[in-house]
Amino acid sequence: MFLKEFQFLVNMKENIDLNLEDLLKLMRYSFLRLDGAWFMASAEKLGLETATELDVKAWEMFSERLGKKIASLTNLKDGFSQTLPKLMKIHHMLMNMNSEIEVINESKMVHRVLDCEVWRMAQKVWPQDAIPCHKVTLASIRGLLKGAFPEKEFILKHNKKIPLGDPCCEIEISVNNS
Repeated sequence: MFLKEFQFLVNMKENIDLNLEDLLKLMRYSFLRLDGAWFMASAEKLGLETATELDVKAWEMFSERLGKKIASLTNLKDGFSQTLPKLMKIHHMLMNMNSEIEVINESKMVHRVLDCEVWRMAQKVWPQDAIPCHKVTLASIRGLLKGAFPEKEFILKHNKKIPLGDPCCEIEISVNNS
């Protein structure tokens, strides 16, 4: 399936004046702006709280499927501490985020988002204390983990949040060994 999708992009490239990197940038831009427009329209119609609930659920569902897809396309079969950084790197390339993963041990890591396209967009529209992106971040990570590691349970702890003035968003990810 991926080969057909790639061939489509190659054929499309022959008919337009965009290289694959520019096409990826355009796809990321379109995807993130569509998500933002959907959220803003939902908040306008249903209120911020309901829109946030829907957004959190949608991102968790989407991210679970994305985690499965990334794991299957890349054949990520290594242990958790080797696989999670690769998974997150791919996810953040798609989401246009600058991030890092600090491996603490085999079952615990700290994920930091240093720069975030979603945050840059959201702060133009919403007051800082109203932006629910930290809830969506947790849902997205929870979904990715569930999709890529369906046999494991995780504990997520959001230690720092850019919207609250921290220099980064920091999420501690631990395998639940109990």
